[in-house]
Amino acid sequence: MLLDLVEKRRSIRKFTDEKVSEEDLREILTIALHAPTAKNRNPVRYIIIRDKKRLEELSNYKVNSAKFLAGADVAIAIVTDSEIAPNTNHQDASIAATYILLAAADLDLGATWANVVDAKHESGISAQDFLHKFFDLEDKFDVECIIGIGHPAEEKSEKVPFEYSENVFEDLHDKLK
Repeated sequence: MLLDLVEKRRSIRKFTDEKVSEEDLREILTIALHAPTAKNRNPVRYIIIRDKKRLEELSNYKVNSAKFLAGADVAIAIVTDSEIAPNTNHQDASIAATYILLAAADLDLGATWANVVDAKHESGISAQDFLHKFFDLEDKFDVECIIGIGHPAEEKSEKVPFEYSENVFEDLHDKLK
């Protein structure tokens, strides 16, 4: 059941040295390719990074929160073509990222994503500018996030869902707080 998979998925930032198989990576990407996009425009592209030196460099694309990428076996950069879907590319990428995270969990792999939007590189340039140079991307592309994947070297406690009554409202009869 999907709820079981959602409850199983946790943000894993520590990985073992065990390799993610090509079959598992292909399955994850095949699932991502099933992710819906607005008007079926498909602006989402995926860049796979496996080289340890490149992963180490990539882990420094922003000041905080991306260091875990250096320990991942593989990273997937989710990139969108803003010319194809200028109004929905960010949302389309988020849906694809969620599919990837759930697929990894289903395969008993650990994964989490690192945000790019509004992040800064230690040199002061935007993380987006750093990543454009790193991947040699044309201006029309936006790197939306980078997901690190590997075999988990940590266990996380079960996530307690947010309180239903504080977050779900019937029509507009209840007031948002």
